[in-house]
Amino acid sequence: MINTEAFWSSGITGEGINIAILDSGIYADHFDFGPQMKEGVNFVNKGQPPIDYGGHGTLVAGIISAKHNNLGIDGIAPSANVYPLKVLDKWGNGNTAHIIEAIDWCIEHKIDIINMSFAMDQNSPKLERAIRKALDANIIVVAAAMNSYGGDVGYPAAYDGVISVNAINYKKKLSKTGPHGKIDFSAPGVDVLSTSIDNDLSFVSGTSIAAPHITGIIALLLQKDISNKSDIYNELQAYAIDLGDKGKDPYFGEGTISLINK
Repeated sequence: MINTEAFWSSGITGEGINIAILDSGIYADHFDFGPQMKEGVNFVNKGQPPIDYGGHGTLVAGIISAKHNNLGIDGIAPSANVYPLKVLDKWGNGNTAHIIEAIDWCIEHKIDIINMSFAMDQNSPKLERAIRKALDANIIVVAAAMNSYGGDVGYPAAYDGVISVNAINYKKKLSKTGPHGKIDFSAPGVDVLSTSIDNDLSFVSGTSIAAPHITGIIALLLQKDISNKSDIYNELQAYAIDLGDKGKDPYFGEGTISLINK
């Protein structure tokens, strides 16, 4: 749907781009992961490796960075450096303080893109300030819009400057789980195949699966032209296919991305 082959065939696979996945950790021994998966940090259980016991972070990571090894799936940006930062437990619950610590780590370690495939229905001023600090440090922040089944967009996706992503199916129809409101882009998020913690593959759905598609695409665009970092929204918009009402709308945003649409 997003035509990543148009970039892969030109050798653009996200090389040199640093991505932090703030999630439930990672199952690093998966056959589809390799040296692109960096050590990461566990903010939930300090001093422990960021092992994924619930599976969510591993699913997100596969979409971004699964190796092109003729096995499993092909990640969108398989050459990007991916740092799993564990801020959620196996049930997907998290502490805002841990998320803020992880964001500060990203600033300190010069991360290019933060993927946040989670959402909260209440604003946290402390989290908003931390994200603003990251944005001011020239970090691109991508977040899942929230699975509110037609309800409001959650946080951090609702914050200004955060790229909010809604989920669509293969027919480019909105997922029934998706919200409306501050939506920037739409991406595949229904019955998407990705890496699972049992060293296998699973079909998954939700806005949390749509967000890493946009993160991976941004990594490709940054490798192509790292100087466009501050203008990445307009760059995405240039590759967007309008969906829903003409122009940006509160369900599909600017639309979905096709890397041969420009």
